[in-house]
Amino acid sequence: MLMPARIDHPNGDALVRGAYVDGLRPDPREPMSEWADKYRVLNQTYAAEPGRWRTERTPYLREIMDAFSPTARCEFVAVMKGAQLGFTEILTNMLGYIIHRAPGPAMMVQPTQNLAKRFSKQRLATMIDDVPVLRGKVADPRARDSGNTTMAKNFDGGVLFLAGANSAADLRSAPVRYLLLDEVDAYPYDVDDEGDPIELAVNRTKTFARRKVLIGSTPTVKDVSRVEREFLKGDQRFFEVPCPHCATPQSLEWQHMKWDKDEHDQHDPETAFYACPHCGGKIEEHHKKPMLAQGQWVARKPENNLGDRRRSYHINSLYSPWESWASLVYKFLDAQRDPHLLKTFINTALGECWDEEANRVDQNDLAKRAEAYPLRTIPKGGLIITGGIDVQDNRLEVVLWAWGRAEEAWVVDYQVFFGSPAEPTVWTDLERYLAQPLTHEVGTAMVPRAVAIDTGGHHTQQVYDFARRNRHKGVIAVKGMSVANRPVISKPSAQDVTARGKTIRGGVQLWPVGTDTAKQVIYGRFGIEEGPGRMHFSNDLPEEFYAQITAEKMATRYHKGHPRIEWVKPSHRRNEVLDCTVYALAAAYQLGMPRWRDRDWDALEEHAQPRVADLFGATPKPHAQPIPEKKEVPPAVIQNAQTVRRPRRGGFVNAY
Repeated sequence: MLMPARIDHPNGDALVRGAYVDGLRPDPREPMSEWADKYRVLNQTYAAEPGRWRTERTPYLREIMDAFSPTARCEFVAVMKGAQLGFTEILTNMLGYIIHRAPGPAMMVQPTQNLAKRFSKQRLATMIDDVPVLRGKVADPRARDSGNTTMAKNFDGGVLFLAGANSAADLRSAPVRYLLLDEVDAYPYDVDDEGDPIELAVNRTKTFARRKVLIGSTPTVKDVSRVEREFLKGDQRFFEVPCPHCATPQSLEWQHMKWDKDEHDQHDPETAFYACPHCGGKIEEHHKKPMLAQGQWVARKPENNLGDRRRSYHINSLYSPWESWASLVYKFLDAQRDPHLLKTFINTALGECWDEEANRVDQNDLAKRAEAYPLRTIPKGGLIITGGIDVQDNRLEVVLWAWGRAEEAWVVDYQVFFGSPAEPTVWTDLERYLAQPLTHEVGTAMVPRAVAIDTGGHHTQQVYDFARRNRHKGVIAVKGMSVANRPVISKPSAQDVTARGKTIRGGVQLWPVGTDTAKQVIYGRFGIEEGPGRMHFSNDLPEEFYAQITAEKMATRYHKGHPRIEWVKPSHRRNEVLDCTVYALAAAYQLGMPRWRDRDWDALEEHAQPRVADLFGATPKPHAQPIPEKKEVPPAVIQNAQTVRRPRRGGFVNAY
């Protein structure tokens, strides 16, 4: 017969015997889902439905929780998921269960240390305070030598470490039996030059025969997503629910979501329903709850189960009790106008990977969309011009873009200046070209507001000199940085210094450009056929223009054994037009275009196309007031007889 786990006796031998007996106790047979229903309380500060936890509300989470229970044979659990499904709460349930019922060394890993600290303070600490059976298990953090810190929690029989995937030191901290890895697709591929953070963390569990490893995340890009890789390793379970009409079990898929249109032929998301692919029955939102209650997980690759040691689950937001089908349709329709939103929808709502290759636009597709407007003429809607310049050993290439509301864009010119950048002639030609005004469709003359020129290559000093001479004309020197997730344009660094090394105020600056991010923006907008973000092309552009702007593609490359998505260009293709477009986008962002509001665009519109309603036969609108003398208002550039108006801190100054 086992002795009591606790012996209230000052004798040291008795304490040793008590600890020994604690170690002999078997793991509890209570499934984790039952523990959660019995003890877990959701706090109103972060829960949509505060109060007692009810697994019946999200029955698809029951098996996942129970698979992580110590009595289950499963060692590895992978969950590829959408949003609003309760996954974060089951992670918290797991930690509470470990502390209360199955103590041992545990670790939770978040993408960064800051996120780990936030989880500890907002979720974990709140749960410990709200669940009475946990309060006495974890030492009071305010007590001296309590062992309870933000990143480490000591409790009876175990310890919990919270770590960031961006710190190798955190991941090497100690052997653990329980390992929870959250949002693994946001982890770095190589942490502190010591390898994959997932492998570093999993290595901490190898000394435990009954280890538990949970890997969960919303996916990102196909063939690079870590959670997709782990999902494919497992038995690939999908939650099948019966149709309320024909009772056929099926997993819910977005392709079967339907909705009606109103009398004006506009989409009506409020009519959303699910069409059963087996009987054609109309499944309404109110059917969701009883369907979920009867659902069960079905493995599609049971041969990968390895004796029930490796399970993997996939579930999307169609199952969520907190996300209506109508709200998902609204998000889907919004995403049709912006490929970045579409990627987010596929990743976070459908829980699926974004396929870059499948969503790539061919040069012929762009050429077919060419419109009948001449180059050097700004179509209606274009309100400001920026340019990008690429420097080659024997030429300069320039592309000018006009930008309108919601970053809709038009190519308004493409020129090549042949000549060595080491000679002054080609730079003189470029200066004259940039000073020549373009004509708006309504007759207004405009010149580029900002122009970004690349400093890469063999003529960096000449580029700096050109940017310095033309700084008052909006010319900036840029340097492309092919680094994932870097902003389109970042804080500049001063390049001009005195003989003593001091920075010269007003000297040339170098602006870093996140070329990977900019290309993702541009390629994403190729697929927009109307509305915000669309890119327009003139039918005066040569075929070579389309070949160059679509020259690159995203491909999977391996670095130290880990896949990475990189932009690659075939050796026989040129890509100067794409580079120029990247720089033109960076120039627009340097002006602050993503932050402009309707009033800013109104001011630009009044300068670029005054009284445009009268000119096009529509109802006239009152003449806009002059642009306020405020820094945040981006002025348009108007070329009259001798004056170009450009912004300055206090208002406008004449540039010519």
